[in-house]
Amino acid sequence: MQVLQGNGEIIQALQKIPKLQAFDKKDLRKILSCSQILKYEPGETIAREEEPDQRIYFIVSGKVRVTRHGVEIKVLARTGDVFGEMRLLSVSGRTSSVSAVDQTVCLVTDVAAMENLRKEDRVAFAAIYYMVMAEVLARRLKETSDELTRVRGELQRLKSSTGIADTVGSA
Repeated sequence: MQVLQGNGEIIQALQKIPKLQAFDKKDLRKILSCSQILKYEPGETIAREEEPDQRIYFIVSGKVRVTRHGVEIKVLARTGDVFGEMRLLSVSGRTSSVSAVDQTVCLVTDVAAMENLRKEDRVAFAAIYYMVMAEVLARRLKETSDELTRVRGELQRLKSSTGIADTVGSA
């Protein structure tokens, strides 16, 4: 992991994240006061399942693999993809592990550092992150619903092709 320096470079990286493009440089600097831009090499572990971690990650560039209990859940590769966001909703350890597939650059924000901001900055910061969270969670809920629909259809197809459909629920 390498920490990238230079406010100009960092602000440019932030402006690449679609969810943050609506904010001016002043607001982005507030985010930076609680954040770092980190670069990870391919294969490097970014977050470990079950470990406590108070950070939220935005992909600036690259690709990461998300796994749970060693099973791949998904690959994130879009600028602005977020992981670690459940930290805003729960104080438990990480629910999954994340590792870099390619060289990956992330905006890494320490949620605990938000408490050190002035009250008005904390409100603005929280508004930005909760807006992002609502969008992320809505997208993930849709993806989960789509997957559930696909799995139910496949299950129904398998039941029909094996004749199990006629016997299930007829006890």
